[in-house]
Amino acid sequence: MLVELSNGCISAHRRGSGRPILVLHGGGLDHRHMVDAIEPVFEENSDWERFYIDLPGHGASKVDASVQSQDDVLDMIIRFADLSFNGDRFAVIGESRGSYHAMGLAHTRPDFLLGMMLIVADAMPGSTANWRPKHQILMPAPDEILNSLPPNTAERFARLVVQDAVILEKILKTKIPPAERVDEDFAARLKKNFSFSFDLSKPATGFDKPSLVVNGRQDAMAGYHDMIEGFQRYPRATFAVLDCAGHSLAWERPELFQALAQDWLQRMGESLLSE
Repeated sequence: MLVELSNGCISAHRRGSGRPILVLHGGGLDHRHMVDAIEPVFEENSDWERFYIDLPGHGASKVDASVQSQDDVLDMIIRFADLSFNGDRFAVIGESRGSYHAMGLAHTRPDFLLGMMLIVADAMPGSTANWRPKHQILMPAPDEILNSLPPNTAERFARLVVQDAVILEKILKTKIPPAERVDEDFAARLKKNFSFSFDLSKPATGFDKPSLVVNGRQDAMAGYHDMIEGFQRYPRATFAVLDCAGHSLAWERPELFQALAQDWLQRMGESLLSE
């Protein structure tokens, strides 16, 4: 589906049926990575309709020159949700940069959300934690794999904590192609206004919906100390830091990640039943 907006458009891929979940990917990617990482969670839970969007300026989602800041991007996401969900409440899943926008939704429109999942979130304005763990490869790939990688793939593969042929294939299918479709002019504009104009650490009201915050113990990109502080603002949040996991934890620790995500879905379902 393609939703036209006054300053661009947002492309989304829909899976399943039921209450809506908005799924937001990380920077420089598109919906394909999140479909691969998240869809296994729903093999045993068919009560939710997943909307995997391409963030503005990524994939098939376009922006015009008026889109200058992270506030503008969040506004486009909000208008997409308003048009697509007909005023119904929805849940949100965000990974990396997508988690920043998920927190933006919880900050600005908490009453519209049924719950929130944050994957490898970091860099919250107001946080005093900027420490990151040193990168470690705990499960390295065999030399025959490492020696066969082209430069653009080798760089991404080197960031992994767990390296294997299965994850390499996922990178080739879901990360390398989207990186070539990023609107570079927009990315340059956004870099100048990368933080929201509001402070996520100072919400007007608390976000008391079922939440999940999951970070990698060896994630040298996002770390986890930011969210040790940040998750305190979410009184219904489970917080997990996974060992043997970095910025691709859904691939590196799939069984544990999926168990935590399914628990989150169960908690949202129970919360809805109690309303």
